[in-house]
Amino acid sequence: MAEFKIERIDETSYSNFLDQNPPEDPFSLPTFLSSCKEAFSVELIFLLILRNETPVAVCSFSSGRRLWYPIIQLVPARTYDGVHFRTLAGSTNQKQEYEKLEALQALEEYLERNYSFHQIIFPPGLTDIRAHQWAGATILPQYTYVVDLAKFSEVNYTKSLKEVLRAARGAGLHTSDCTVEQLTKLQQLSYKRHDRRAPIPVEKLNRLLDLLSSNGLINITAVRNYEGELISALATIRTKARSFFYVSGTRPWKNEAEKGASHLVYHETLIAEKAAGRLLVDFCGANTPSINLFKSAFGPELKTYFRVVRANNRLTRLVSHFKKI
Repeated sequence: MAEFKIERIDETSYSNFLDQNPPEDPFSLPTFLSSCKEAFSVELIFLLILRNETPVAVCSFSSGRRLWYPIIQLVPARTYDGVHFRTLAGSTNQKQEYEKLEALQALEEYLERNYSFHQIIFPPGLTDIRAHQWAGATILPQYTYVVDLAKFSEVNYTKSLKEVLRAARGAGLHTSDCTVEQLTKLQQLSYKRHDRRAPIPVEKLNRLLDLLSSNGLINITAVRNYEGELISALATIRTKARSFFYVSGTRPWKNEAEKGASHLVYHETLIAEKAAGRLLVDFCGANTPSINLFKSAFGPELKTYFRVVRANNRLTRLVSHFKKI
């Protein structure tokens, strides 16, 4: 039977593994993580999973302490994390899935030994997380919408969305650009309109988006009215093949036609991402009822992903029951 082990590695070794085995999402790329580290002052750790001395997978986590105990916590503004596996060229799918399951068992055992609490958010597609369930972790299903750009067509839109887009164009709404600060101001207005609190302080989000922009990871599309006033904006974060709707916002509408601004910015971004040759767009969430209805109008496919939470001793179990760690 193969022996698995976990080693701490530096960022260079982590980057080298991903160069040979590119991840499908951008949230574990070294440039994204270094931007998070600078914007939020988090401590990052990098782990390597080996099978009989052969590198199998890498992980990147944020570490910290609660009640003097070491914990693994979620990186702020990181949509997915988890584990990135090596590419097994020519192998059967069964072999790949079995290796993943064994690697996740080794990872869970390592985290249990070394940390009193850990959270992981696995991206859509990695659905066999039985190793964490067997170990007693809490498995929380989450949802997102995904558009396969090879099949993308306005034909798949709902009738009401088509009418909203037609009215928006007829009223002179059009795409433009905007700054990071303008985008986050719109985001704050959106949260206020829905009586919700933004999860990240605006100054830290501005810093993160500035860093991601300077590293070429995001693109911002905006919509203005016929007078040139900014109404809505969307930041998309990308890999070579995939795009992720990351941060968006819309100001309060002045008239009926402006209600279509957020619809138009999503629509135009989908068109642009398909024209750029990308294969898939992830809406990064379908967990809030009002936003879910908005996103579902574009004809996407609903996908499930999983959040794994485990407290490994009595004290952290008690604390995590009453307070989010």
